Amino acid sequence: MRTPLGTAEAMLNAVIDKNVDGVLETFSPAADAYVFVEGPRWTTHGGDRIAEGWRAYFQAPVGITEFRWVEGPFVYEGDALSQVCGVIDYGIVGDGKVGRLRMRMTWLVRLEEGEWRIVHEHGSQPLDDPYGAGDWWPEGANPLS
Repeated sequence: MRTPLGTAEAMLNAVIDKNVDGVLETFSPAADAYVFVEGPRWTTHGGDRIAEGWRAYFQAPVGITEFRWVEGPFVYEGDALSQVCGVIDYGIVGDGKVGRLRMRMTWLVRLEEGEWRIVHEHGSQPLDDPYGAGDWWPEGANPLS
C-alpha cells in the first residue's frame, strides 16, 4: 500500500509519463471527490467527472515534465484521511512552449478499500495584491519574505 505522500507523487509521476490509467488509479472514483483544477474552470466534482477531466487533459497540448518540492512535502496523516501539501516547482510545456510553474499544492487522500486515494486536489499561487491595499505586514516584519 502506498503512503499518502506516495499516492500524491505517484499521481505526479503518472502525469509526467502521460499515463492516464496511472493517474486515475490514484484518485477516488467516489461521487464526493472534489478537485480545484488548473485551467479555465473552478471545480470538478465526482470521480467520473475527474476521470473525464484527466482524459481531456492528456489530449491537450499541455503537460508537466518534472516536479521538485521547494517547501515540504508536509504530511499530516490520520487513520482514514490525510493531507499532503507543500510548494512544488513544475517543468511545464504548453502549446510547444517550455517553462516553469511554482504552485502551492494540497492533496487530501482518503483510505478506500486499503488504498490511499486522492479525494481533493488544490493548486494555487499567491495573488499580487488581492485587497488592493499592499502587504499588511508592517515594514520589515514579514517572516515569509
